[in-house]
Amino acid sequence: MKKILALAIASAFAAPAFAATSNVDIYGKLSYSVNILDNQTVTNSDVQFTNNSSRIGFKGAEDLGGGLSAIWQVESSVNMDEGGGWGSGRNTFIGLKGNWGTVLGGKHDTPLKLVGRTVDLFGDGLADSRNVMGGGSDTRADNVVAYLSPSFSGFAFAAAYSTDLSSTSSLPVLVPTPTADADGRDLYNLSATYTNGPLFLGAAYGDGDGHEALGVGSQWRIAGGYTFGNFKIVGQYDNLEDDDTVNSGAQNGDYDAWMVGGSYTMGAMVFKANYMTGEYDGVGGAEPEQWTVGMDYNLSKRTTVFGLFVSGEDIVLGSGAALADLNAPALPGNDVSGFSVGVTHTF
Repeated sequence: MKKILALAIASAFAAPAFAATSNVDIYGKLSYSVNILDNQTVTNSDVQFTNNSSRIGFKGAEDLGGGLSAIWQVESSVNMDEGGGWGSGRNTFIGLKGNWGTVLGGKHDTPLKLVGRTVDLFGDGLADSRNVMGGGSDTRADNVVAYLSPSFSGFAFAAAYSTDLSSTSSLPVLVPTPTADADGRDLYNLSATYTNGPLFLGAAYGDGDGHEALGVGSQWRIAGGYTFGNFKIVGQYDNLEDDDTVNSGAQNGDYDAWMVGGSYTMGAMVFKANYMTGEYDGVGGAEPEQWTVGMDYNLSKRTTVFGLFVSGEDIVLGSGAALADLNAPALPGNDVSGFSVGVTHTF
């Protein structure tokens, strides 16, 4: 049914271009929540309705023979609150895939970001781990060329190069905002992962002139997760070096952050919690901190209702998932907290 719908949409817009394509898939996620907040900035309402990184995508492949395939994907955000309609582009690319791996070009999450997304129990919402653990290379880069290896007995590798990393300042660390190709803004990323049944381990490294242009240096990340019975535990550690030779004062010393979390599945219910904190080694630097508890109730394989409570300090609730309504810091010197209740459907 999804393939039929995708083909109908594609042919309506450009029938000749899609006439030879028989394997277009449509997919996506819709997530919406009501959030009750405390100690946000005075201009923000205490009750806010939020679209949580909803998206729609089209993807396909063409068999070229000899084990080689052409692959493509077009993915966009879906704004269900005041924005309405489709928004900016998400992972969108074209590439080639074979038994040697995948090469793609376009817009894509960096390998460092992908390692962190794997262990985030509250991703794409109010309590996204990037409220504390983000910054640096943790981004969806524009103008990227990437290589993704196949699995070698559980081991996999990825490398990416981008030419346009820039940034605006945001707590807890500088968050990249990709723009057009620019001299001195390039970025490279490497990652290695190991997946074997219930075990996941990952490590990633990012650096380049794009980091230095932000006043930050090299970045590395390690993460892991393990499932045993109905329990799952996850952890992550980040280090983002300070480099003020270009942009003095952009970051108050090296930044170290760590996260630990766990979940327990009981029938259709998934109870989960995590804690994370970060620290600058500069004088008087902020010390972001966040803890979250929540529960998902799976109505089906595709539909989930959820609830959570998050609290912290020196953080921006929803900043990791770029929630426009919530992207504002707590009042100076105060903690910030929030309840979030919503529903998510994947297709």
